[in-house]
Amino acid sequence: MALHGTVTAAAAHLGLTQSTVSYALGRLRAHYNDQLFVPAGKQLTRTPLASRLIEEAERILQDFERVESLTETFDPRQSRRRFRIHMIDVAEVLILPSLMHRLSEESLLVEIDVVRVPGVEVWGELESGRLDLVIGTPWKSHPTLFRQKLLAENYVGIARKGHPLQQKLDSLEGYLRCTHCVVKPRGPTLGRMEAALASLNPERRVQLQVMDFLSVPSIVANTEMVAAVPSTLVTLHPHRDQLQVFKLPITQTEFVVMQHWHKRVHSDMANVWLRHLLKDVTAGFASMPISFDEHIQGSESQAPLIVLEQQN
Repeated sequence: MALHGTVTAAAAHLGLTQSTVSYALGRLRAHYNDQLFVPAGKQLTRTPLASRLIEEAERILQDFERVESLTETFDPRQSRRRFRIHMIDVAEVLILPSLMHRLSEESLLVEIDVVRVPGVEVWGELESGRLDLVIGTPWKSHPTLFRQKLLAENYVGIARKGHPLQQKLDSLEGYLRCTHCVVKPRGPTLGRMEAALASLNPERRVQLQVMDFLSVPSIVANTEMVAAVPSTLVTLHPHRDQLQVFKLPITQTEFVVMQHWHKRVHSDMANVWLRHLLKDVTAGFASMPISFDEHIQGSESQAPLIVLEQQN
């Protein structure tokens, strides 16, 4: 009924009689002491309790499908296994198209469900088995987790073409004079960079904070703000010609993207296959080449660079 809106439609979908479904609904209502579904026009709408029950039921079904698909062997040409992967935005842009192209090219039936899980919940979801892989920047090592490097990327600075400070953007003094669009830190690399800039100028004006990088190039291209983003996003952006790209006034702009998995699935054939496929897909990747604007290269007035701690 949650999907079909009426008892009649739900019964038809299940291949049951309407009276059978009505009886089952009555037992559920009595058990939970809640109407669960109430009339809304010609259809039924769920109560808050029914919504929560549906969410729990969907989670149970996902767990059941995962258990049902467990096997000592795995054939990706025959399996319809659905892999749930937590993937950061940069990985989506760079890795996901190549991964799906490979699946299509080889006519594989497996399915990919890309999700974004809040940072505090990621490792719990991985440990529970509700996530198969986590693809993101490295976190501190953990005895129950394995990880493998997939690719390296670099942060670059971006501003709109014709920015008032266009000739000073790659200097620390010029960069800090700007208003900034920043992505809320969700990992150690970005967090250290933002902390370093903030410590040098506590009054640095952050005009906009967003949850991820995907909208940032378009925002910067239409404002006076500047931002630090992965170079891939600039290279692939459809309006790249509207952006001025400059080197950030920090010494280490590289970061790595890694795949993480729980030790329980380290030898699971399906998970092993997926990890090998992702490693193969990204084997030829490098940080995409990007050209910086010539008129700001070799600036003699550049201030000392910020030195960031190396990643663990």
